[in-house]
Amino acid sequence: MLSACSSTGPAIDTPPDGPVVETVVPLALEPTDTDVMYRVFAGEYLGSERDLSAAVDEYLEAALLSQDPEIARRATRIAFAAEAWQQAVMAADRWAVLAPESVPAHESAANAMLRVGDFFGAEYALGRILEILEDSPDAWLLVSRILTLSGEPDQADATLLHLQGQRADADPADVYFARSKVAASARELEKAFEYARQAAELDPERVEFLAWAGRVALKLDLEETGIEYVRRAWELDSDNHDLALGFADLLARTGREGQARKVLEGMTQTPDVMLSRILFELSAQNRVAAEDLFGEFAGLAWDDSAEKSFYRAQAAEALGMVQQAIALYGSVTQGERLLAASLRRAELIALEGDMDSARAALARVREGGDAEAVEAAWLTEARILRAAGGREASFDVLTRALDGNPDSVDLLYTRSLLAAELRRVDAAERDLRALLAIEPENAAALNALGYTLADQTERYDEAEEYIRQAYILMPNEASVIDSMGWVAYRQGRLDEAEGFLSRAWTLDRNAEIAAHLGEVLWMKGEREKALEVLREGLDVDENNPVLRETLDRLGAAP
Repeated sequence: MLSACSSTGPAIDTPPDGPVVETVVPLALEPTDTDVMYRVFAGEYLGSERDLSAAVDEYLEAALLSQDPEIARRATRIAFAAEAWQQAVMAADRWAVLAPESVPAHESAANAMLRVGDFFGAEYALGRILEILEDSPDAWLLVSRILTLSGEPDQADATLLHLQGQRADADPADVYFARSKVAASARELEKAFEYARQAAELDPERVEFLAWAGRVALKLDLEETGIEYVRRAWELDSDNHDLALGFADLLARTGREGQARKVLEGMTQTPDVMLSRILFELSAQNRVAAEDLFGEFAGLAWDDSAEKSFYRAQAAEALGMVQQAIALYGSVTQGERLLAASLRRAELIALEGDMDSARAALARVREGGDAEAVEAAWLTEARILRAAGGREASFDVLTRALDGNPDSVDLLYTRSLLAAELRRVDAAERDLRALLAIEPENAAALNALGYTLADQTERYDEAEEYIRQAYILMPNEASVIDSMGWVAYRQGRLDEAEGFLSRAWTLDRNAEIAAHLGEVLWMKGEREKALEVLREGLDVDENNPVLRETLDRLGAAP
């Protein structure tokens, strides 16, 4: 599975899931001790040769000899990439000593110490984070996220309590909220709800506490309680667009369509709210009401005509009025929605069967657009050609695009995936390596390269190294976990493969993951269990080519 996504974390320099992996690139350093420089260059060379274990040793020695925090940071990240946790502890601790006000340094130290079970050492690093960030709500949330990585929820909770005792300025409500997050990550939902409830009681004006308590209550099937908490959050911040829409959706999903309708009607009637109301009526099987709202939408007074046309076009699409949607997208001639409207208009024209007109429209976007518009138009053209079955033509379009912009990460990534689909392993590998030379820490590219090598070659050790680097970057991303399972399967480690693939399937009901998990179970002799997973995969996407190929190859008949 070649897709990967990212999520945003706290406003600090490193992702919440731990220090990022290193793919070795030249490190610019200030002049320093000769022995230090020798070890840095040795580490760089060994890393380029993919001997991470030896690279860690050289870099750690350099970090201990140097006063440069950048060298210690680099040593830390290479140690994480190599999963050399004891060395990671030493490197991160050195980094924190040399950069005492760096949150990423202390975060890395805490992460490394938790990896080796050193809660006492981690507690000191976490305390420094709280001190630097002045016990802010975000600080406590960051600490809770770090502690969840330990896999020891009881010790994590005890650490939070101990930290609270040391922090005179800690807000008890923030601590309860953090404890709830830790409990929820361990699927201890009753405990998570109790802590969330206490946080909301201590500070009943905090919208995020109420919304979180409602979410956990709903996970426990406490429907009335969950709705009441979310209602309280909405009443505190009824102007919060996202919160109001989420509350209306919750009411609709629990059979309270009348209440949901009132929430939507009570909102300021902006173009996006009008669209939401139309989509709501369609989901409620009330097309007449949806069409009536679409008629009202035309008369909505709104200063930004382009914004209004853009949302009306989406509403027309939802109602199946494709030609009207095309016309409305075409009426967006300026503003921040212009590019999105132009691209979607071309896609709809292609879906209507007029590929030549669609491509001509995209060519016009490129003629009058900036670099972003040019790239987006090429990507859209490649996408509509591929969707129409023209994979070779799509590949050619991407090649033309890259001729004019050879360092485009998005173009390289998209062409690499298409090359993999076309079984052009050399081309896929070439594009992904070019991408990684630009962005060494691109988890999606690392995962795609590893998966392609595992799936279409026998270079399994190399494939696993790339996938593992992606896994360090994004340990909770289903596509990366799927790749971890697939490369384990290709090397005959069936139990390990099943563990990864089962986790990926839990995170994302994706037909390709179902194909992989089903195949592993089938090869383990667990035919009934395999067929159950494969049937579920067909329910998700009965036309998925990987799933279909797997069923044919195994001779399975779900």
